[in-house]
Amino acid sequence: MKLDAHSLPDDPEQLKRMLLELQHVVAKKDEELAKKDAQIHELLQAYNAKLAKEYAKKSEKMPGAGEVFNEAEETLDEYDKAQLATSPSVKKEKAKPKRNAAHCRRNYHE
Repeated sequence: MKLDAHSLPDDPEQLKRMLLELQHVVAKKDEELAKKDAQIHELLQAYNAKLAKEYAKKSEKMPGAGEVFNEAEETLDEYDKAQLATSPSVKKEKAKPKRNAAHCRRNYHE
C-alpha cells in the first residue's frame, strides 16, 4: 500500500482511520519480529551448545583401558623376569655420516 501526498484523502476522520490501521500493522510486524528474534536467539544458543560439546576438550580414557597395557608384564614368569634383569643392554654406536663433497667442488679454469 504505497501512498503519496496526492492520493491521500482530505477527510481528517479517514486519515485518522488510516493512521490507526498503519499503527496496527506496525505493531503486528513488531510482534513477529520479536518472535523471530527469540527463535534466532534460541537456535544460536542450541548451536553454540552443540559446538561446545562437539569441540570441547575430551578425555580419551576408557574405564579399564590401562589394565590392557599391563597384560604383558603380568604374564611374564619368574624366569623371564630374571633374564630381563641380567641381560646387558646392547647399545649400538651410530656410524658417523660421511661427507661427499665432490659435488660441491668448483672448477676454476682460466
